[in-house]
Amino acid sequence: MTDAVAPHPAPTTKQRPAGVTAAMWLLIAVAAAYLIDAVMIMAGSGEYPARVRAAMEESGVDPRAWDFISGLTGALPVVSAGFGVVAAAVVVLLALAVGRGAFVGRILTWIAVGFALLCNVCGLGSAGTPAFSSIGYLTAYSRDSSGIHTFAQRLPQGYPDWYFYGSLALFGFGMLALIAVAVLLALPPANAYFRRAPRFAPVPYAYPPGYPAPGYPAQPVPAQPQASLTFEQRAEALATLERRRERGELTDEQYAAERARLES
Repeated sequence: MTDAVAPHPAPTTKQRPAGVTAAMWLLIAVAAAYLIDAVMIMAGSGEYPARVRAAMEESGVDPRAWDFISGLTGALPVVSAGFGVVAAAVVVLLALAVGRGAFVGRILTWIAVGFALLCNVCGLGSAGTPAFSSIGYLTAYSRDSSGIHTFAQRLPQGYPDWYFYGSLALFGFGMLALIAVAVLLALPPANAYFRRAPRFAPVPYAYPPGYPAPGYPAQPVPAQPQASLTFEQRAEALATLERRRERGELTDEQYAAERARLES
């Protein structure tokens, strides 16, 4: 007889819930919307400096102020488009993490959703569109005998109407999709999918038939006929019996009875 231990079962593959799959594809769709917006920004960047200059002249600001902001009119669209590309890449990485069932990926997705929605709301309130480009703006002022003249313009306000309505549609969809993602990842099936499970399931210790597990009172084992043991089998059984007595699993009387049975 030997002390036997049941083998560990191989870890099973988790089945991805439909809600998690939907959240993953919604994130990819949001990333695509961010990339389209970046392309639209660069497509309209050629006319942006002229539009800014015309709006600044209408505001009454000294034309010499253009010398200070002219360089920014070329850099601001590039920075805004680059921010959209980076945001799209981050969203794609989060979608992949969610699809794999990464616990940290779900937490980071919730954080990113909250940050993106905050930026969208700020842009909607300041420029009328939730696009990330609404965060960028230009400002200038000058003073003369008639008073102080101020010019301030958000980036979408310097673009044609097609960009304004296009970004409004893209980021409006993005906001609704991100809210849906946050809800889908909080549903009970998603909780079970992302729950951290032990690498191996606990398996109870397997004891030979007729031997009680630790912590349980030993019960007398009725004598059963058994085939004669070889010398090696008897020596191994006696060694196991000795270990059980040392662990306190057998009383002296039970130990003596079992030893006598093995040696008979």
